[in-house]
Amino acid sequence: MESTISYILIAIIVIVSVIVYNYKKQQVRIYLLSEQIYPELRLEVKIKKFKGLTSSILIHVLAFEDTTIKDIQVELISSKREFNSYSLDELISLNQLPIVLKKDTSIEYCVPFESYKALLRDGPHPFRTFRFMILSKNNKPYKSHEMGFNKKWVIYRPDSGNYN
Repeated sequence: MESTISYILIAIIVIVSVIVYNYKKQQVRIYLLSEQIYPELRLEVKIKKFKGLTSSILIHVLAFEDTTIKDIQVELISSKREFNSYSLDELISLNQLPIVLKKDTSIEYCVPFESYKALLRDGPHPFRTFRFMILSKNNKPYKSHEMGFNKKWVIYRPDSGNYN
């Protein structure tokens, strides 16, 4: 009798844990990849994952003072440290640019990951790492940290190699 009750309790625990695992896996998760704080604004790059796969890249800008955003670009960096910049206006509907951000306001742009990956894979320039860049009205760039892709096209922040 006691062994039957213990088997039933173990089965209930396993069933509940599978239900909780499946519920958690269905949730949308947002991970912060890069956060750069400048005197005028804060630039954050996040990834949104759904069911364990990256679905989009979020570029969040919070203005500390009145700022004008002229363009959003991706800067490709080759292994020889050659830089090539491309506007993301075809991936994001940037028809409202330039946009004026008032003090303490924010805006977030969503870049579909599959479109972004296709743009980089089929692009004319080889790259090792990349970073996102926001251009202000007077062409001042605000850049995120460098990021890269592993062999399975998962975004990560590579190690700088600088210690102490």
